[in-house]
Amino acid sequence: MSVREDIIDQTQDLMYRQGYVATSISDIMKAANVGKGQLYHYFTSKKQIGIEVTQSLIEKWDRELFQGIFATDQSAEDKFLAMLDWVYEFHENQEGEIYYGCPMGNLIVELSAQEKDFRVLLKDFIDQWLAGTAKVLQGIHPDWSEKKSLQEASNIIATIQGSILILKVSQDLSVLTKTVNDLKEKYL
Repeated sequence: MSVREDIIDQTQDLMYRQGYVATSISDIMKAANVGKGQLYHYFTSKKQIGIEVTQSLIEKWDRELFQGIFATDQSAEDKFLAMLDWVYEFHENQEGEIYYGCPMGNLIVELSAQEKDFRVLLKDFIDQWLAGTAKVLQGIHPDWSEKKSLQEASNIIATIQGSILILKVSQDLSVLTKTVNDLKEKYL
């Protein structure tokens, strides 16, 4: 892994655990084991690092969910189940640690209202998740209109993200377990 990639990875972890605003340049330098000159050789500002971390997270979601699940030949039902399982497994794999929430959801909550450059990236991300979920729902429920499918996709994503917020504050994975099971029962 290159120094630049390591800085992005370390910053991503810091931003996930403590947020963008609370992550300082000093925190990044310490975590990535680089000096100020080396950091500024690769990045012009903390904001540039944050934008690249956000883009890296979006690329991961694109690779694993949008392409890895939504763009496959699986049935719509299997895609829906795989999406819910993918979200759940991310949090389940943190068991024994602190549940910090959804990395993308955290960024949306923290930065969307304050930073236009982040907001544009995060809105595009949400639009892609909504469109992919709506398409899956239309495959499950072919009688649904595009408008109904988009509304239900919005409800699903809001339910997932809301449940992850409750998980974050309660530190109780059963909250997310129940939500995922309820969504499977409701939409399949």
